[in-house]
Formats: sequence, structure tokens, C-alpha cells
Amino acid sequence: MNDSDKKVVGLLVTYNTPGDVLVRTLVRLAPQLSLLLVMDNSDSSDEVARAVTDAQLFGVEYHSSRGNIGIAQAQNNGIARSLEVGADYVLFLDDDSLFPEGGVRQLLGDLNNERIALPLTVGIGPRIVDTRTGQVLAAVWEGRKIRPTNVTDVTEVAYLVSSGALIDVHAFEKYGLFRSEYFIDHVDKEWGLRVGLRGGRFVVSPNATMSHQLGDEPTMSRSGNVRYRHDSPTRDYYLTRNAIFVMRDLSLPVIKYVDMLRLLIDSSLRKILGRNRTMPQRLAVVTGVVHGLRNRRGPR
Repeated sequence: MNDSDKKVVGLLVTYNTPGDVLVRTLVRLAPQLSLLLVMDNSDSSDEVARAVTDAQLFGVEYHSSRGNIGIAQAQNNGIARSLEVGADYVLFLDDDSLFPEGGVRQLLGDLNNERIALPLTVGIGPRIVDTRTGQVLAAVWEGRKIRPTNVTDVTEVAYLVSSGALIDVHAFEKYGLFRSEYFIDHVDKEWGLRVGLRGGRFVVSPNATMSHQLGDEPTMSRSGNVRYRHDSPTRDYYLTRNAIFVMRDLSLPVIKYVDMLRLLIDSSLRKILGRNRTMPQRLAVVTGVVHGLRNRRGPR
């Protein structure tokens, strides 16, 4: 089967997305896909549903989650629908993804070339660049540590950032779905590392570039590393709690947990003791640690 014959279904999860923002994204993406699924987690679906209907785009399918069920469950529902319609690949997207024109065709070609030599390669992502820092959002294993890397050639990575990730839909039958009990945050990281433990591979291609903004405000550490801060107590809670779950749920070699644990402790202390942090943010981090240690899962 040629790349052009493969069925690619886009999976876009929305949450209280402004209608005009969503329509711009749909117009840009729909022509590149066999089908584009809009999985709506909005508190009220009226605006999103109306925007999808008013856009009158061929090949766009709207599904309401009837409230916020979390990004992981919404993506799992979209994967189930993709399998129903006979998809070969799923392209995961954010509601404001600036995915490049022709990107699907490029990623399919690069993934196909990679799989000729290494058939266990199950997913590929574009070169994602944070528009504020210029940093490439790609992570590789360097010994026991996961480190950011630039991408100048097709590069194997530890996991894919979900936005822009093109994944063989049958990989979810083989390796399992996303962990819905995570709700949001570290969902893509846990799944990618889980696949890697079982021999699956992911790569990032420099031949398709996508702009993205990670977090609310990037800052620079004393060592020169970029940190991406969230100003939402809700996100602080899930980022902290789910980082503990990633270590609980994966059977990585013990040595590879050392750096993960160091990062968790460093991040938690900075969020609790740092300047300009509000009491709700500090409490969210503490609660996240407690719930992670107690294995309390699902929505907060």
C-alpha cells in the first residue's frame, strides 16, 4: 500500500476552545486527513458544536464528551472511533495546533522509510519548536537521563509530544491505550516510555516543523536549561501527581529513575518555596505529592 492510500484520522481534543480559534485549526487540517475527529471536553458544548457545524467542512466529525473527561479518555474514545472507521494512522492534535501544510504526507513518507529498516517504529512526530524560546521539544535517552535534543536528521526519541504525533493506530491494540486515570499531563510520556520498554520506537523528523507553546511562561535556570512553568494550580497538581505515577507504573531499570526523582523533587520544591507562587499553587503541589504517594488516581 502506498503512503497516499493509507487512511489517516486526525484526533483533536477541545476544552472550552473559542469558536474562531477552532475553525482556523479545522480549515488548515481537514484537507490533509481522511477524517478529523473533534472530541469535545468543554464544560458546555454549544460554542464548539456550533463552530464545527458552521465551518461546513467535509470529513469533520464532532463528538461531545458531555463534560471534561480528561484528555486521556477523550483520546482513547477517538482511538476507538478511528479503529471503527478503518484508520491506519492517528494524528494527535491540540485545538490550536499550527501543523504544517503537507506535513501528513511528509511524516508518512519518513515513517515508512524508517520502518523498512526498523519495523517496530510505531510513531513519528514533527520537529516541534517553542515559539518563545526556540527550543526543540524532543527528548532522547542519554544513559539514565532523558534530555532535550535538537533534530537535524530523523532521530529516535524516548517518547513523542502528543500534539503532532502520527502513530500507527494498531500500536494501541498491541501496547494498550493511554492511562485514563492520569486525566491530563504526562499521558503521552507514560505511554511512549511504556511502548519503548516493549521494543517499540518513535522518531522525530526535521522535514516537518510545528510551532507550539509549552506551559504559560518559560524561564531559564542557572544551568542554562529552559523550564516551562504552569500558573494553574490544577495543572500543578496533575503534573506533580502524575510524575509519581509514571515512576510507579513503569518497570524501568532502577538507575533510570534517579534523574526522574531528582527532577520531581527539584520541581516540587521550586513550586512550593519559589517567589510569586500563590497559596493555591503551593497547596496543589503538596496535594499532588500526597495523592501520588497514596496512589489516588482519576480527576482531582
